[in-house]
Amino acid sequence: MFRLLLLIAGLLVLSTVPSQAQRIYCPLPEDGVWVYPDAEPKEISRIEVESKCENEQVFVRVRAFTSCIPRDCKWGWTQAELRSDGAIVVLLIGFLSSKKITLKAFGDLLDANVVNVVNDLSEPKTQRTYNLNRK
Repeated sequence: MFRLLLLIAGLLVLSTVPSQAQRIYCPLPEDGVWVYPDAEPKEISRIEVESKCENEQVFVRVRAFTSCIPRDCKWGWTQAELRSDGAIVVLLIGFLSSKKITLKAFGDLLDANVVNVVNDLSEPKTQRTYNLNRK
């Protein structure tokens, strides 16, 4: 019985000690300006990511642009979530539609998986992955 209590206490102590593998360094690899120069109208043309670390916490915000005429449409800065797998997820809510964007950097490429949802559900949701280049 004593060994079981000692084992449980040891596991609790180990679970509260942060491991080196969980340490996050800022800026994140996704931090910066990313562009998709071949964007068609309503497609993602640019994504900006800002990250900072404070008190062992990571804060991320994202701004996206879609190709519009005469100039690109801008979605405002929005707080994002850093998932445990290292991907960044942001939900951009607009008047007519919303976008859930999942971001993951691979060197000088940013993989952006975008799920578009028309807010009144009059159209089915669509999904597309863009590969943006670091500007």
